[in-house]
Amino acid sequence: MSQIIIDSRVSNGHVTLQNLPLEDETEVKIIVIPKANLSKMSFQNSQSLTRTVKGNIADDVVAERRNR
Repeated sequence: MSQIIIDSRVSNGHVTLQNLPLEDETEVKIIVIPKANLSKMSFQNSQSLTRTVKGNIADDVVAERRNR
């Protein structure tokens, strides 16, 4: 099963996904993970929250930390 990670926003209780590389009428399962504002958290708390995350999300967090 392939995974696609896209950033979006909740607007009026709805999430809109655009430009997905999938055919129309493809059945999908959506998992919504709110982004944490790491700058407002302590480093120790941030580290414990992201330690068990695997895959692309963990890579995104590492890249974000490097950009600071």
